[in-house]
Formats: sequence, C-alpha cells, structure tokens
Amino acid sequence: MVKITLAANEEVYSLLDYEYVSQCLGDLNVNILFSCVNSYDWEDDSWINEEGIPSFIIKLPYEQVKTMEKEQVRELMLEKAQERLQAAA
Repeated sequence: MVKITLAANEEVYSLLDYEYVSQCLGDLNVNILFSCVNSYDWEDDSWINEEGIPSFIIKLPYEQVKTMEKEQVRELMLEKAQERLQAAA
C-alpha cells in the first residue's frame, strides 16, 4: 500500500491531495513524502527503509502550486510520483 506524507506550508496544504495519488498508484509498497514548502533547501531524495520499502521525497514547485487549481495539483503530484517510480524501477 502506498503511504503518502505531506510537508507543506499552510498556504498550499489544502491543494495537495494525497488520497487521489494513493488511489491512482494502487497497491504499491512504497512511501512518498511530497514537499511543497517555501524553501530552496529541500532536495529530492530516496532510500530503502529497514523493511525494504522504498521511500521517496518529491519536491513540488511551491510558487507554481500556489497559482494552480486543486485538480491541476493532483495531476502534477501523480505525474511526479509516476516519474519517480519509473526512474527507480
């Protein structure tokens, strides 16, 4: 099961829809942290935890997300997750 965590500024938090992405990705055994904060210090990262479950941090472009509709953000999140998962395969 996909486990999704969010790290986001209050201004954009309500636009992030982890349930949509989780449903679209199905039964993958993976952890994803979406970061959408007003900072340049975050970098995409990945690792495998003690149970062998891959984990990914995916940075979303804060300034862009601020100007988007929720449906657009959903698609961006799904696109970024799929890209990251394909790159890791």
